[in-house]
Amino acid sequence: MSLKPVILLYDLSNTLVDEAAALIGHTGLYTTINTYNETNASEAVKQYNRMFGLVSNKLSCLVTGWNPYKKPRDQFLFKLRSEEKRSPFRGPTPVIIITEDHRLDLKTMALDPTDGNAAAYLHVDDFQNVLADTLHKIVFGNRAHELNSIAYAQLSNEDDSE
Repeated sequence: MSLKPVILLYDLSNTLVDEAAALIGHTGLYTTINTYNETNASEAVKQYNRMFGLVSNKLSCLVTGWNPYKKPRDQFLFKLRSEEKRSPFRGPTPVIIITEDHRLDLKTMALDPTDGNAAAYLHVDDFQNVLADTLHKIVFGNRAHELNSIAYAQLSNEDDSE
């Protein structure tokens, strides 16, 4: 029996976490860890660290959103990236952002390859249509970096056209 890739879900909206977990669960391809607060999400990341956090962790992907009660730099995504940058042997964990807040500054920070490096930035109203396919590309296609490049280029083109 082979182990399924592990997907960590974290958002303040319990409904969003449960809905995403159900969509991911229907594929039968992944194991999900549902967390509803940052403390539990941080603990889950620590549990999946390898070699005390010196090398990339065993999480296949993190699906999260924005916490409207925190400043942008205090978001879970940037705390994770800060931890990952402590070791030269650790690569970025693939991240999918699901949000209803499409502020340009947040989207730019999340998709910036040198900053947030999120593989996808999805809207809460229509993520159901693309979540499973996006996860499949990230986990089994190993295309998180490519998806980030495409999303960041599209964002840059949107900025240029306005």
